[in-house]
Amino acid sequence: MSYSLIADVGLRNDIFEDQYKFLNAISIGVAGSVVESTVKMLPDQRGVICRALGTTSGNLHRLYKRKALDKQQSEEILDILSVYSAAYELYDDMSTATELLNTPIPALNNQKPTDLLDTFMGRCLVKEMLNKMAWGEFS
Repeated sequence: MSYSLIADVGLRNDIFEDQYKFLNAISIGVAGSVVESTVKMLPDQRGVICRALGTTSGNLHRLYKRKALDKQQSEEILDILSVYSAAYELYDDMSTATELLNTPIPALNNQKPTDLLDTFMGRCLVKEMLNKMAWGEFS
């Protein structure tokens, strides 16, 4: 992936290319600074990130100082980032990817993909949609 969103938030660019690297990152815990960088890069996703991490907007800053998030929170933030990574790879342009993720999609019951990112199942649905689009199976 040529876009540096993943590196810009403090992760290795290849983290989503190898399931074992992804699993290892979850096991050791993602640094709170990754959450902080993600919120700075995707400010309109702050509410989604808070809901996914099980915290409030006012308490989110407490996570920023953690050396390592717990496994659940690590998996949540990495999975949200994997959706953005997949959307970017589809268009090779972050503004177009972000526009897609903020547009109501009929196949998602006319919901915006970003509104579904706070749950595992929602992220699965969005990734499935992106995969279908990548393979030309989505109209």
